[in-house]
Amino acid sequence: MSAPRIFALAAIVVALVACLPQASPEPSPTPASSPTPARPRFELATYMYALQTKGKIRIGALDKAAPFSSRDASGRYAGFEPDLGRELAKAIFGPRQDIDTVIEWVSVDRGTAVAALTSSQADVVIARLPIITESAATVDLSDTYFITGERILVRSTDDQIKDLADLDTKTVCVQNGSGVDAHVEAANDSARTLALDTYASCIGALQQGQADAIGADELTLWGLLAQDPNTKIVGHPLVEERYAIGAKKNTSDRQGFLPFLNTWLAGLIRDGTWSRLYAQHIAPLSKETKTAP
Repeated sequence: MSAPRIFALAAIVVALVACLPQASPEPSPTPASSPTPARPRFELATYMYALQTKGKIRIGALDKAAPFSSRDASGRYAGFEPDLGRELAKAIFGPRQDIDTVIEWVSVDRGTAVAALTSSQADVVIARLPIITESAATVDLSDTYFITGERILVRSTDDQIKDLADLDTKTVCVQNGSGVDAHVEAANDSARTLALDTYASCIGALQQGQADAIGADELTLWGLLAQDPNTKIVGHPLVEERYAIGAKKNTSDRQGFLPFLNTWLAGLIRDGTWSRLYAQHIAPLSKETKTAP
């Protein structure tokens, strides 16, 4: 075959190849989107369903009670109790990253907590609400979510005072008007009490040897422990206090709410969430482990 004919044939082959359809590149796989967690389903007559329909739960919380609850400069609530509230919101609205968008925080103190429920300002109150007869007559109270009480603080080098029985002839400093002096005397009538205006003064009395111990509620003692690390909390409680979640009394439009709260709380304790929140918020200050109620 002559060279001109070979070149002509090659040109025809090239032209034919150019006319062939080009293979399209394989499309990149679309990344699978994470499924949106399913929202819990509730009976239409329940208060949980009503909250879902409303799209919000109003939670009463304390502003200045760290590590239980506090509000920072941005208005965000932090602490053991607000995180309990967030877990409750997840149980109603389903797990979500932006859980605070379905929570309306209501500022309360221990004197206004019950009123916030009876006046319908809050759906629940998680604010160190003690389980007492007076409250139970007005609002619904959940099972216990925290057990605390009044205890005693001593110098860390004091190995003689380990419990209430060791307070014989010892001086226990208390704050004037706190009522702790009566509890000390009821626990050990051989103990002496020294009443001062502030617990800061009691720390001074302990450091100077004017007092052998300080009696107060655990929250106060945790603060004193942080103020003076050369101290320690010892012994059984002088008196015990149990905290519950408060809710407005069960009515036709609030069906099933209290049983739901109690079932949710039991699950929170069983799955370790309670212990995780305690370790995160309270143990660093209390320096103690605590068993869930």
